[in-house]
Amino acid sequence: MTQPCTRPKRLAFLLIRGLDHFVPDLVAGLPGATGWDVRPFHVAGPADLAAALAWTDAVGDALWFEFCWPPFPAMIAETAFGARRVIVRVHRIEATEAPHVAQTDWRKVDDVLVVSPDMATRVRRAAPGIDRTARLWVVLNGLDTGRFAPQGGRTGEWNRFRIGWCGLMIARKNPSLALQVLHALRRRNPAYRLHVCANGGDGLAGDSFLHLVRRMGLEGAISLDGAIPHEAIPAWHAANGVLLHTSLHESFGYAIAEAGSAGADLCVLDHPGAADFWPDAVRFATVEDAVRIIEAAAPNRWRTHIERNFSIARQLDAVAAVLNEIPSRRAA
Repeated sequence: MTQPCTRPKRLAFLLIRGLDHFVPDLVAGLPGATGWDVRPFHVAGPADLAAALAWTDAVGDALWFEFCWPPFPAMIAETAFGARRVIVRVHRIEATEAPHVAQTDWRKVDDVLVVSPDMATRVRRAAPGIDRTARLWVVLNGLDTGRFAPQGGRTGEWNRFRIGWCGLMIARKNPSLALQVLHALRRRNPAYRLHVCANGGDGLAGDSFLHLVRRMGLEGAISLDGAIPHEAIPAWHAANGVLLHTSLHESFGYAIAEAGSAGADLCVLDHPGAADFWPDAVRFATVEDAVRIIEAAAPNRWRTHIERNFSIARQLDAVAAVLNEIPSRRAA
């Protein structure tokens, strides 16, 4: 008698175009780490969700909603998932700058993933009682440190006077603070320069930044490198002596981990939650603190810290534990 065919459990990874930049390494690595069959689905409307539901069985398989962002909250509320496991990963913006976490029907969700204890607190604040119906997991982000390896060994490669700043040119990223730090540094040593990698933003923040560049007389001390191609980002970080990170809030801060892995030193504004990830030695509260940290910069100080705490292998192991060790809470 022929035995029935068995297959691995299936995980449909539901993505929104433009908000899918955190997951390529995760999606690629999950089958090997979990034994599950993982397939990404870009969702723009009901037909895309229907395709994911058709690919998964009503019992034993799972759907992962990457971001708690429209159209996902409404889809979760309107969909009968059967006994499929429903997982939602929440990022900073949904819990701190939008009402989506507060408005999601968490009774339809088995597992909620966040990337830091600070984000867990913010999610619970936005959705009181979420722990009564869903499990809230802190799973730290992971970086492919092999891709962000130091360039290694050539004399003069690491330049302590080259400061990198990376991010959207928006108010939350606080780019004007970088100019204050640069101005203070150059009063002590005019060799310091700021290299800005900015992949978009808003007009107000950009205009203010350029106005202050002129007002401070920093035109010759700043390189506007624009949007660096994905494949060139590791080399850009490796060329910097320090990454100056001025954001008012981050759930993790991938650019910080990328820069530290690539060999740059770090100087990070002590935003809420920063202490969950980054040592006291790199966090600053005042311009004077930042100047002190940057003047004492050294190469390759934080790669081991990042490999130990934020590797993609560690993240994959943590997600595998969530997927494989805990059965679905909801009834079919």
